[in-house]
Amino acid sequence: MAHSKPLKASALLAAKKRAVFRFIATQLVLVFCLSIGIFGIYDGLHAYSFLAGALASIIPSLYMAWRVFGHSGTRPAKDVVKSFYRGEAGKLVLTAILLSAVFIFIKPIAPGALFAGFGIAILSHWLSPLLLKY
Repeated sequence: MAHSKPLKASALLAAKKRAVFRFIATQLVLVFCLSIGIFGIYDGLHAYSFLAGALASIIPSLYMAWRVFGHSGTRPAKDVVKSFYRGEAGKLVLTAILLSAVFIFIKPIAPGALFAGFGIAILSHWLSPLLLKY
């Protein structure tokens, strides 16, 4: 059994940052592939509605990741907590704005497909423990 040295704080942070952004990229690929499949099975209306719903979830997650991991190096715990709170608040506001904008500006829309995309993007977070290993 080999023992490895623990990572330094900055190396651990960099590894987590890469893992989080890799997970978001995986979400985007998954959503685009599902949208193409929906287009093939149903039609364009359902495909772009699904994609719009998923992006209304993924874009705020990307904002949250940027707020939390957008700084280089380590920071005091107080600043990290502040970044999490600001990131989560911004994520909630951005989600509400994006969902509202989808309903206001995208016509016609298939609400079922939109909420399916939104839900699948949220539920894909359950896969994060598998993908966030560094």
